[in-house]
Parts: sequence; C-alpha cells; structure tokens
Amino acid sequence: MAQPFEILIAEDNPADVALVREALKTNNLDCVLHVLSDGEKALARIDSLDKDPKTPQVDLLILDMHLPKHDGEAILKRLRSTRHYARTPVIVMTSLASRWIEDNAAKDGALVYCSKPSTLDELVKLGAVVRNMLEHTDEVREIPPPSSESGGGEN
Repeated sequence: MAQPFEILIAEDNPADVALVREALKTNNLDCVLHVLSDGEKALARIDSLDKDPKTPQVDLLILDMHLPKHDGEAILKRLRSTRHYARTPVIVMTSLASRWIEDNAAKDGALVYCSKPSTLDELVKLGAVVRNMLEHTDEVREIPPPSSESGGGEN
C-alpha cells in the first residue's frame, strides 16, 4: 500500500485551510496535511525537516504569500536553499492578485500561482492541480537545480 502524500500548508486563515482540506478530499487525495500558521513556524519546520533526512519526505508545499512574522517569499527562498527540499513542488495561493507577487513567486521557484478558491469550481480545480503535481513529483525533483556559477550571491 502506498504511503500518503506529505503536504505542508503555510496558511494563517483557518477557513482557507478548511477549503484546501476540502479540495484534497474532493479529489480523493490520500495525504497528511501539516498546517503552519505563520512564517516563523514554516521556516522552523523547513529547517527541522532539512536537518533530519529520516523524516517523511515532503511532497508539496502550499504557500500563502501573506503570513505573519515572515512572508511567503522568505519561506520559498529558504525552501529552495535547503539540501533535501530544494526541488519540492510549491503552489502559491493568495487572495491578493498581483503581477509582482506572481513574478517573484515564479522567480523563486513556485510551480503554480493561483488565487484562493472562493467557489466550488475553483475548489475542485485546486484539488486537481494538487493531484497533478503530486502525480508528477518525481519528474519535478529530477529537474536540475539552478546553476550557481554566477557567484552564488543573492540577486
């Protein structure tokens, strides 16, 4: 029997977490959802996971860009700098549509950027996106990391 998918969700709004849970349930995804309610908790969890390779592999991060204590951009950058989770797929979910946020999320390695679901159709679509990403997780992890030959500093 296959192990359930391990999903981290960095989201401070309990109603949005409930919507994500429903989207996953609607799409019959066998997963464990770990909720991180602020940026500080998300960064600590990522650091903790990366230090202990015996922990279950994180298959996906669903990330709100507007979190207390640290924003989604800081979390995404930290994830991408880890040894074990740099290629983990990320879905950025936000209620504030912004080209700047979308561009920065893409620059930092988010694979999907979407608005938080507000209708049943959007909820079902989110679940389908998650399912598709999880079914192709191995392919995503095989993508070579960005080249660090340019000097290794931050851009």
